Amino acid sequence: MDLGFSEEQIMLGDMVNKVCEQTLPLTRLRELEGTEPGYCEAFWSSLGELGITGLNIDSDDGGLGLGLLETVVVYEQFGRALAVSPHHCSSMLAGGLLAIQGSAAQKQQWLTGIASGERLLTVALSEPGRGTQKNSISLQAKRVDGGYTITGCKHLVPYARQADAVLVLARGDQDKRLTFLVSSEQLQENATLSYQHNHAKDALYRCDFDQLFVAEQHRLGAGEQDACCWSQWQYVNDVALLPLAAYAVGAAERIHEISNEYANYRKAFGRPIGGFQSIAHYLADIVVAIDGARTLVHQAAWMKDRGRPFSKLAMMAKLQACETFRRAAALAIQIHGGIGYTLEADPQLFFRRAKQLQLLNGEPAELERRIAEQLFPGAQSLAMQHRVSRLKAALA
Repeated sequence: MDLGFSEEQIMLGDMVNKVCEQTLPLTRLRELEGTEPGYCEAFWSSLGELGITGLNIDSDDGGLGLGLLETVVVYEQFGRALAVSPHHCSSMLAGGLLAIQGSAAQKQQWLTGIASGERLLTVALSEPGRGTQKNSISLQAKRVDGGYTITGCKHLVPYARQADAVLVLARGDQDKRLTFLVSSEQLQENATLSYQHNHAKDALYRCDFDQLFVAEQHRLGAGEQDACCWSQWQYVNDVALLPLAAYAVGAAERIHEISNEYANYRKAFGRPIGGFQSIAHYLADIVVAIDGARTLVHQAAWMKDRGRPFSKLAMMAKLQACETFRRAAALAIQIHGGIGYTLEADPQLFFRRAKQLQLLNGEPAELERRIAEQLFPGAQSLAMQHRVSRLKAALA
């Protein structure tokens, strides 16, 4: 396994880094927080012009058709800039779902626009207090003449107010999972959208549906695909874990550089504080953690591009990279002292996003459980049998 980057991949990373520096400095990020549309339109236009919005979309659908390793290269640069954009929800999640669930007409209508950046789609999976697992989906889809009515609530939906359409996962008859494409017009007229406050002040919304009608032609995964709808959502989400992990690696590297620079600038007792072992050792530990997380991310992406099992590695990568990012951001605040907590300083920008990235799109407890299930198949059922046996013995 060769984890070294090719010349083209290095050039891709340098190009994205340049775009981030020119259009999305940290000062611009501060201006975007809590506003609409919630992302820099100049940055998004630049990504569209370069083809980055269609990076992982097949060339037949207007994209570049590159692999996940190239996507990881791009997202490391996104992380260094703390770039906020709809790329993950639109190109990675919605584009990935349309590619495997959509009909030919649906792909033609949406995928080309997603690839060019002219169309923005998002996904609605998580529900309040229920998580993102299969049995947690309670949004009801009731069959009616000509289509379905959906009733329930989704939350933490990125860019729901700005998107041209939302892919909604619902529970249908006979406990089937169904995917619906809800247009922005339907959302504005027949659903309630409310902004949800969050650590990073990103554009996240709660969507309340009350018997919203969706025509049959706007359901994805018709026919035989109904039975595997959830597995397809799970697959796309597992693929999308790796760009987030790469983002965390890039952000951790950037905040470590900021910490190291400040430690060499700030003096105490006549010398830079970075010269004290209590700080130098922590900075060195973070370097080791970042390198380890990056290697894991690259290995998982390499496995996916070669058609090998990657899901377990992807979950491990997201878990490890986000924890490393959170540690690096917390260390930056400690090194900066009291100023690190202030809004005028950069460390708080990284720390707030580190915690949010860790909790969204696969929280640690969920990832740990799924990893354990893959490492020790059947262990959960054996543990349940053991608890039942102990309960019976106690009651005897």
